[in-house]
Amino acid sequence: MAVSTPIALALIATTWAVGGPATAKPDPGDKPPAASAPCGPENLLAGRRPSASQQVIGNLGLMTDGAVAPEGAQWDAPVAVTLEGGAASVTYDLGSPRAISALLLQADANDTYKISGSDDGTAASFKVLAELANVVESAGHGLRTRTVAIPVTTVRYLRVGEAKGDGFYSIAEIGAYCQTPSPFPPALRIVDAPPAQVGDAPPVNPGGPHSKHDGGSVFILGAAAALLAWLAYRTVRR
Repeated sequence: MAVSTPIALALIATTWAVGGPATAKPDPGDKPPAASAPCGPENLLAGRRPSASQQVIGNLGLMTDGAVAPEGAQWDAPVAVTLEGGAASVTYDLGSPRAISALLLQADANDTYKISGSDDGTAASFKVLAELANVVESAGHGLRTRTVAIPVTTVRYLRVGEAKGDGFYSIAEIGAYCQTPSPFPPALRIVDAPPAQVGDAPPVNPGGPHSKHDGGSVFILGAAAALLAWLAYRTVRR
């Protein structure tokens, strides 16, 4: 049966009044897609405290406070923390997965240090992102800054440590960046620290940090004193 035009118009008006044409309703369980974290040149570790650490001596806040020593400062200057052996490490939780493409480390020059990343923080999940090289031959002794660009990698946890070298390890600052800053390394606040002591040179500040070689110097001086005492004894006996 044909429907007259007035009746058809009335039916359309009724449909819109009830709720309009049928549309798909969102499932209450659906979640909006997560927004990707911004990728800028800021240090993702700035001001962060570690989520875990082992065999590290000193104020761990120094590693992410944006302050470094002058290049070539004493390896265990107050601006740095010291690592007690090759198993020592410090771990940071970035709070969520973040893309990383560049790393910075100021640490003792004549050692290598690994920076590893993980998605969930479990021990077996950490993979080495970079190994910061020994730079003593190219840059000299003391605390020295290294930087490295890496393939973009998304991780939530970062771990630094697992050092190899002469057994004396220290770190003054670590940085991780999604976008490589310009310039790189970026300008950081410099804290006064005594220069590195190499060989048998006497320490600048006898009450402050000491050279890695001080122990050998003390031994040599002690042996010389003992020899002089023995010679004096022999002279008196004659």
